Amino acid sequence: MTQSLAQSETVVLLVEDDRDDFFLTQDVLQCVPNHKYSVVWAGSYERANFELLERSYDVALVDYRIGERTGLEFIREAGRRFPDTPMILLTGVIDPHIDRAAEEAGAADFLEKGAITPELLDRSIRYAIKNARRRAILDAVLSNSAAGIVALDRSGVPILWNKQALRALAIEPEAVAAVTSGNVSEGLAKIRSDGRLPEQFAAATGEVFETGIGTVPSDGQVIVFHEITHRIRAEELLRKSVAEAEAANMAKSSFLATMSHELRTPMNGILGMARVLANTPLDHEQGAYLDTIRVSGESLLGIINDVLDLSKIEAGHMEIENVEYRVGDLVNDVTRLLAPTARAKGIDLAAFVDPQLAGSTRGDPLRVRQIITNLIGNAIKFTEEGGVTLSVDAIESGGAHQLRIRVNDTGIGIPEGKRDRLFKRFSQVDASTTRMHGGTGLGLALCREFVSLMGGHIDCDSTPGAGSTFVVLLPLSGADAPDRSRTRQLSGWRMALIGREGPLANVIRAYAASSGATMDLLACGPNVLQRLGPTQSTAIIIDSNAAKSARDEIVRLIAGERGGTPTPFFVIADSVADAGGLDIDPDLLLSRPFGQQAFERICNRLRRRAPTTVARGTIAPAAGPQRSLKVLLAEDNEPNQRVARAILRGAGYSIDVASNGHKAIELVGQKPYDVVLMDVNMPSMDGLEATQQIRQTDAGRALPIIGLTASVMDGDRQRCLEAGMNDHLAKPIDWDTLIALLNRMDTEVYGTQALAS
Repeated sequence: MTQSLAQSETVVLLVEDDRDDFFLTQDVLQCVPNHKYSVVWAGSYERANFELLERSYDVALVDYRIGERTGLEFIREAGRRFPDTPMILLTGVIDPHIDRAAEEAGAADFLEKGAITPELLDRSIRYAIKNARRRAILDAVLSNSAAGIVALDRSGVPILWNKQALRALAIEPEAVAAVTSGNVSEGLAKIRSDGRLPEQFAAATGEVFETGIGTVPSDGQVIVFHEITHRIRAEELLRKSVAEAEAANMAKSSFLATMSHELRTPMNGILGMARVLANTPLDHEQGAYLDTIRVSGESLLGIINDVLDLSKIEAGHMEIENVEYRVGDLVNDVTRLLAPTARAKGIDLAAFVDPQLAGSTRGDPLRVRQIITNLIGNAIKFTEEGGVTLSVDAIESGGAHQLRIRVNDTGIGIPEGKRDRLFKRFSQVDASTTRMHGGTGLGLALCREFVSLMGGHIDCDSTPGAGSTFVVLLPLSGADAPDRSRTRQLSGWRMALIGREGPLANVIRAYAASSGATMDLLACGPNVLQRLGPTQSTAIIIDSNAAKSARDEIVRLIAGERGGTPTPFFVIADSVADAGGLDIDPDLLLSRPFGQQAFERICNRLRRRAPTTVARGTIAPAAGPQRSLKVLLAEDNEPNQRVARAILRGAGYSIDVASNGHKAIELVGQKPYDVVLMDVNMPSMDGLEATQQIRQTDAGRALPIIGLTASVMDGDRQRCLEAGMNDHLAKPIDWDTLIALLNRMDTEVYGTQALAS
């Protein structure tokens, strides 16, 4: 359609076999005011088709009679071929049925010749052109729509459709012009089930469509077909990928469990036998070799643990516990573990735990332990001079209590531009430090993951060349409010540290302040006694590392040669042998690293105000106690059997060994044991099945059974408990923890007999 209603001329094709009617119609159109009509006459059916082929017309006026044929036939046939040209039927016959027939044929309007006026004809033409344009726009929208659309009237008869709908209904798109409402109705009937259109169906072409139904004015309906073949395929691929990922994850978990067992079992033998060997006579060179084995084994174990933890986090299997634990005990365990590393580098390590945290705290002690261990381990690794200070206290923020963990070092520091690498996996701040100090780059990344899982925050402040401070904030529940009754227990006391400024001095100063005491720091050197001043209500703490330069004066001080009431004093050293040549009572010795337990010993001594004494002479190590607890170890690995025998017998326990579950059941039936250490993974019969069978016997119904497994995957402990075990320990075994557990059981079972031994 080339003309516009806004243009000065509208081109009209008049299909009329009567010449007089042509001139009459032409005259009527020329009488239309303010608009010009150009009329072309086609006196026959054939001529009209030719004209429509040759040029575009704005509108066609079609007489009801064209020779032997009717205008309805022309409108029906030509309308399909030339849909952009609206057609108006003109008739001299007054028949109400013609109006309906004209509408069904596709006529834009129906006019009676005898009633035509210029205004009526002009209005009819304008409306026809306008509606034709709207229909063209609608057709364009429908044709370019990605969705198939079928419109139904209130009787359910299709009145509008597009080629996408025909494709969904398996009607050939090439035949769109010849498609009737009957064809569309048949296509809809084929996909209906029980009279209803399905929400989803597959067409004959194999494409999948989704069906949507909406309402239109006059109670009609619009059916929309969305082609979702690609989505269905994508969903199927996704389901397949998810299934493959789950299978891969299961395989990974199984692999990790297997590798954990295979790696931890020999590690248990290596570290355990190193411990056994350390208790035998060794010369200096052999001791150094053994220490290398121990350090290397513990480093390898740390890497194994980090990789397994990372795998758990990635798989979403990391679970955070919420149990009671004591922060002071945890800190003491960690610092004792890392003290030899600090001592080997000649740097100080000291820990302060706010006395307000003396009670139990709720959280995940294992993860908190890993966080503190990683932070202190990193601090020691990158510190060559000075030392490392750990400080743990409780703060209040926004009405909520938080556990604050601070680790400060005097190490190499971290440039500000490189701090973003700190908490990234397998990332190092500087590649050169990796070569110098080693490491996988997982420690701090795991710290951040653990802190995040516990709802906390971790940050770092650092100055290159001056050191770094890592701060961790973890939430504490309302029940974990700090115990303020623990403060001010040394009010009025004065402490004098003979030593040097550093982590040890900072920690003792913090403990003194938290307990209401004051502290003076006296540098070792000549006249240290004169600089000490009055000693009434004063406790003297001597750092053995700094005592060598003033040994003679300190010896006199200890001997009480100044007269008057003996002054309470303590010596901080790794052992009596490392006390700087001072021959002292072990009760006065505070072991490194200095922490809460050491300060509690000072507090207890000062509260009693007991005079200190000096024990001269060589102090011989006490023989190990003989315990009454009878232990059965079920373990198939021979190196691990030898390690367990050596360590447990060295701790005073009698021990029998069963190499598999069958033998363990047999021995439980033959002898009265007090506890069974049951390896979970054994040939012939594993520890889980053996435990279940032992529980069914009279002798084993109440027998304590502790599971031992080299697998540390999620659910291992739960499986042990479900099998009937009382507890679970992971390999490599922490022998100190196990022996402490057995000692408690020994005391509970045999009472004063065990204590006396």
